[in-house]
Amino acid sequence: MHRINISLNKLSSDLISEKKIEKGREYFEVKKGVKILHKYNDQEEYTLIYFKDIMDKDNYQIIEDLFIEELKKYLKLESDDKILVIGLGNEKSTPDSLGPKVVDQILVTRYLFLLGEVEEGYHNVCSFKPNVMGNTGIDSYSIIKNMIDSTNVNKVIMIDALKTNHYENLVKTIQISNTGITPGSGLGNYQQEISKNTIQKDIIVIGVPTVIDISSMIKDQDNYIVTPTNIDFLIDRLSILLGNGINKTLHKNFLSTK
Repeated sequence: MHRINISLNKLSSDLISEKKIEKGREYFEVKKGVKILHKYNDQEEYTLIYFKDIMDKDNYQIIEDLFIEELKKYLKLESDDKILVIGLGNEKSTPDSLGPKVVDQILVTRYLFLLGEVEEGYHNVCSFKPNVMGNTGIDSYSIIKNMIDSTNVNKVIMIDALKTNHYENLVKTIQISNTGITPGSGLGNYQQEISKNTIQKDIIVIGVPTVIDISSMIKDQDNYIVTPTNIDFLIDRLSILLGNGINKTLHKNFLSTK
């Protein structure tokens, strides 16, 4: 479970704020009945998409469309971009499996570009699931930095499950940022920051809060986290939505799965 470095978020109610920048700007907008929060300064951006019922078909499609619209703004794709999609988290722990499950949905094309020409409408994309340090014994930064260097990509998309301190955000928001991520920080297991400053590549982080600190709801209760009873269904649905959204953003001719 990790934490995005949303340094310009000054609201104490935000679930993943670590650093605070005083001179940030923010605004809300409503599109198709969905509230979207934007925070930004000259270099950093953060978008929060609120949703109600991801299991509802109509609402699902609205959220997917808005996610694609926002992701395109962050990526600013060029035809020769090479993109690495990374799914952080632990596949064996359902609340922490969002990243790996999204990566399972990604259409990878790098090997086709290595073999020869690829028809128009597709980007050079590869994917990776680094697992967690508790299983590998290697910190996420070292694994990811080596993967980035060996694939020679110029843009990185990272997906992760997050911890929240506010129940209303639990599996109810999609968060997008270009500020990077600090693996393990959500549970107090801080590792080296993964950001443009440390990997020298453009990075977009996509997160969804899937667990909540119980001390946020019950006083005098520490060291416990909880998750919705239907988290397995929610993770499956979200992984398809985010996977389709990323694929449609990266590949103009992609046909989605439902």
